[in-house]
Parts: sequence; structure tokens; C-alpha cells
Amino acid sequence: MKMKLLSPAGDFDSLKMAVYNGADEVYLGIRDYNARNNITGFSIDNLKEAVDFAHIFGVKVHLTVNILFRDDEIQSALDLIVEAYNIGVDAFIVQDLGLASLVHEHYPIIEMHASTQMGIHNLEGVRAVESLGFKRVVLSRETPLDEIKRIRDNSNVEIEYFSQGALCVSFSGNCYLSSYEHDASGNRGKCKQLCRLPFTLSKDDKDIKSGYLLSAKDFNMLDRLRELEDAGVTAIKIEGRARRPYYVATATRVYRNALDGRRVGDKDLSLAFNRGFTHGYFNGNSNILSKVQGHNGIEIGSVKEVNTGKRFNEVYIKTNYDLVCKSSLKFFLNGEEVCTISPYDVVRVGNLVKITTTANIPVGAKVNLITDAKKEEIALSFARKREIDIEITALENSPIMAQINIAYESIQINGDVLDDAKSAPLSISDIEKCFNKSEYFAPKIRCNLGNVFMPKSRLNEFRRMVYDEVTRRLTEMKRESLTKIKIQPPKQVKVLDDYTIINEFTTTDAKNIILDLYDYSSENVASLVDKYMGKSIYLNLPNFALKPDIKYLRDLVTKYKLGVVINNVYGVTFNCEKIAGGGMNVYNSFSARLLDMPIFVAEECGLDAPKINMPYMTLRHCPMKEFLNANCDKCPYMDGYKYRMSSGKEFNLKRKKLSSCTFYLTD
Repeated sequence: MKMKLLSPAGDFDSLKMAVYNGADEVYLGIRDYNARNNITGFSIDNLKEAVDFAHIFGVKVHLTVNILFRDDEIQSALDLIVEAYNIGVDAFIVQDLGLASLVHEHYPIIEMHASTQMGIHNLEGVRAVESLGFKRVVLSRETPLDEIKRIRDNSNVEIEYFSQGALCVSFSGNCYLSSYEHDASGNRGKCKQLCRLPFTLSKDDKDIKSGYLLSAKDFNMLDRLRELEDAGVTAIKIEGRARRPYYVATATRVYRNALDGRRVGDKDLSLAFNRGFTHGYFNGNSNILSKVQGHNGIEIGSVKEVNTGKRFNEVYIKTNYDLVCKSSLKFFLNGEEVCTISPYDVVRVGNLVKITTTANIPVGAKVNLITDAKKEEIALSFARKREIDIEITALENSPIMAQINIAYESIQINGDVLDDAKSAPLSISDIEKCFNKSEYFAPKIRCNLGNVFMPKSRLNEFRRMVYDEVTRRLTEMKRESLTKIKIQPPKQVKVLDDYTIINEFTTTDAKNIILDLYDYSSENVASLVDKYMGKSIYLNLPNFALKPDIKYLRDLVTKYKLGVVINNVYGVTFNCEKIAGGGMNVYNSFSARLLDMPIFVAEECGLDAPKINMPYMTLRHCPMKEFLNANCDKCPYMDGYKYRMSSGKEFNLKRKKLSSCTFYLTD
């Protein structure tokens, strides 16, 4: 089956651009209920208009309800899902396990997709959520190709994979930096994107590297689409609900062309938005970091001459690009950004382009185009119409009739009875001109006409009647409406008392020992198990683990008769005593009830349960390779590496090594 194209819609303009440029599906959100609640988005009041518009073009609508909810919020989240389903939303993207369990229990007919914020990246995680009724899983961006294939071969869920757009440097759902530093949780849609700020890497108080050390490039899988399709991916997803309509139009058009085998304008993607492009973790750990925090555009030339004036400077740029007024240019010198301007006067002088600006721009500066005003105007003015076949029959002393085949059904619409024409009989041209007056439909007209007369006003009225009926058929609900229910949070959640969290031997009287290890070697585990003999011992599972890691961890648990603390849904599949760790993001008592095990929660959660300090970030790229030109055979990693923000705040860099390395920023 051909892969579907899923595009973002941050507002109605972006929705139109996604639909007009060829999206099969769109995803959008309602403020306060989704992970992009810092944008305009949609409201329940205009959701039906958006859904109807998409459905006219045969495009499905997915609503993102993909944040974590407290007990006092989950009722309204459930009500929203029911109301949106009744409006016509096709599927819901959900992160919160408690909310998902309620939807599955009370409304199994509702289609749910597991959000990438769940951090599902392996077959075991997929199996864990299959039982909750999820039809599709939006895999985390860290999921490699081999694991996608393993999921396809061993499960029945649809697979959704990001193909374009922003790449979070931290593992999906487990970034707490914004929450801990500014009480603005990424799991609540309020991320401050602190990763886009400058950082300094140091070792033993000696600075090694400074710059945008945690600013990731943008995903671009344009040249890997065949591999994604062969791997079993159902839908490719363009990230960007916070991006401009022009970006949505361009990215959707480019990927639509690629999927349909047409010529691809890959430079258009670079111009729409890029921080540099990457395939991410598709083939394992890779170079994902950018040297910039914002849009880089495309290089179009360099500054050859500058005439400095009292108020304005004349800047001469050598470029072959057809530059137009009101476009935006970014200037770089020695790799450093100088300024960004949008010139209102652009004059070609021979092989140079002259612009006038108040900015001081040095000779030799590289010039990048970051917006092209002409391209944007063309892209935003494009509108597509849905083609429909209409057969008009207009005979004497009979009602005018339209026969339409659409959406797998035949529609017949009758109008007024027509009289013989004494003069100016109704013509095919009259009908075509009338029916072409439509915002959404492009009719292909066939006519069977007699010698009949019909005033223009009555023909216009008939056209409106026809298109109203077509619209109704395309947007009508073909399912029963659901009724809202009242829910009551469970009164208690299970907690673990009397415990100590350790990563090396420590004297303790606690009954329960949690091994929070960075070294998972069998020898290390054996040593600690021996020292804590007689106590209940739990292995704190990493939040990221691939197939060989899971086998290794299961063997450890079986060999040493351990319980586990799970920090990702894959841990649910372990056959031993389990505790839900902070990485599970248990935010409400419904999630706790579903898991049916003692829980820890991260500091940002309000549940009355034991808190555990989660790492600020989980990193799947290798800083040693990125900044020290290291390789795995001679890895220089050891304790002592730190990341420092410009505020002076420092984070320790820690590593867990299994089949591959995962790094963590911790206190």
C-alpha cells in the first residue's frame, strides 16, 4: 500500500495549504490540549469548519490531544475527544496512558494513534500499547530502520514516521529541561526550547567547545522514502504546526511530488526552513547537530562592494538569483551571522544586485536567501478544487436534473420543471459558466439538453442546491454520535515505601533497593546483588533499548531474580515484579490504575506519590563523536564532562552503554 502523507495545520491558512498541496491526512490541535499550545491552533467552535473543509477533499483529520493531564483535567480531555469525534474528527493522537485507557474502555470505536511523546521505539513498546486499542503508533524519531521492520513483521499496528521538520535533541517525552528550569513542561505543550540556546562543553573546568551544542538539524527523509515504504511505514509525517503556511505548502507539495514519482524541488525545502538537514537516527546514531538555532535558507551569493552613506548604505551582491523586493536575506562572515534584512529596493546592475539598507554589512559576507517574496506569493495563492463529474439533463416539461458520482455513490438532484424556450435557450456554455462558480469544486460537465429556457437566477439557485448536497454527502457523519460520560478518579494509587536508589554500594537499612546503573555489566549487577542479599532489588531500566538490549536486560533480570523499574512502555512486557519509574510520565491516577503497580513520578507531576529526579535530557547522539572526533574503539568518555548554559547552570554528562550508548544530562 502506498504511504500516506500527513501534514501539519497550525491554523486555517496552513490547513488549506496542506490540503491544496496534496496531503492525505492533516493533524491539528486545540489550545490547552496539545503539545503546541503556544500557537493559534483551532478551537472547538471552528473545528467543524476545519473538518468539513478537509473532508470535502477526502483528507482525514487527526486531532492532537497529546499532552499529559492531571486528575482535575482528564474529564475535560475526554469530553473534548467525544465532542470532536461527533464533529467528524477521524483519529486522535494521544500521549496520556490514563486518557487512552478511558477512551478504549468507554469508546472503543474511536481511533487512537500513540503519540511520539510516548517514546515508542521498539516492538515491545508497540505490543504494550496494542492492547489499549491503538491503531497506529507514531514512532519516536530515534527509531532506526531495523526496528521499524521488526515492528512491521511482528505487529498489526500502522506505523507513522517523521520525514520532515524539527528534530528534538532529547528523546521523545523525556525532556524535562524546560520544566525544571522554567516550570514549562514539554509534556504539557509549553517547551521553552532551551536546547536552541548556546551551551559550552567542558571537562574538569576546561572549556572544550561552545556554540549551539544541543540545537538539532531538521529531518529530511526525501531520499529515503523507498526504504521507509519497504520497511512498512503507513504514513510519513511532516512536523511543523508552529511553522508558516508557506512552509506547510512547500513541504507538502515536495513530498507529494516525491511520493507520486514527479520531479522534486529539494531546494524549495531548504528555502522553506532548514537548520541543515539530517536523516536523524534512521541508520543508528548519527550527526544530528546544527551550528545554528534558526532558519539558514540557501546561499545565493556574496557581497562584492559596499558604498557607505550618511543614512543608507548601498550593498552590491554578486548573485544569479532573481531576487525580488521584500525577500529576506541573512548575511554571514567567517561562519558567524552578521544580520538579517528585508530590502524594499532591489536593482540589478550588470551581474550584481544592488540593495539599500541601514545595516552595516562587510564586503566578502556570504548571502543566504531565507524568504523569497515572489515564491511565497505564488505558493499562498494556489488553491486546488475537487473534481466531480456532473451530468445535467434539461428537457422540456421536466425538472432539470443533475446526476453526480462521488464518494462511491450516485446522487440525483432535481430542480424546477423547465418550459420550452421561445428565445435564448439554455446552452452548455451557460451551464458550464454557472457551475464553474465554486470555491471547492471543479466540475466536469456533460449535458443532455432540449430546447428549454431557464433564467440565470434559477440556474444559480440550482447550482447552489447541487453543491450544497454534494458538500453534505462528503461531510455528513456516517456513524452514531457518542454520549459524554462522567468519570471518577481512583481514590488511591500504589506507592513504594522504604526504598533507596543507588548506583554503587551504599550502606542502607531500606527494604527495597533500586539499582540506577550506568554500567549494566553482569559483573557489576552480580556484585551489587550479592551485597544487598536479603533485600528486594529492582533494576532501573533505561528509557531507550533496542532488541539486543532488551534481551540482555531480560537475561539479567532472570539470572539475578530482580524486579524492574520501567521508564518506557516496553518495560511493561517484562515478566517480573514492576515499578513505574519517572520516565513513564504517570500524571494522573487513571494512568496509575492502568499500570497497576507502585509508581514513581517526575517532579513536574502533582500526584501524591514518591518523586524521582529524572535526567534533564536523554541524548541518543554521541557528544564524543560530535565534539571530540572520537570513535567507538577509542571512546574518551569518563565522568567529568559537563554542559554549561550562558546563565552558568551546569549539567553532568552521563552515559549508559548497552548495544549502543545513550547519554543523559543530570544534576
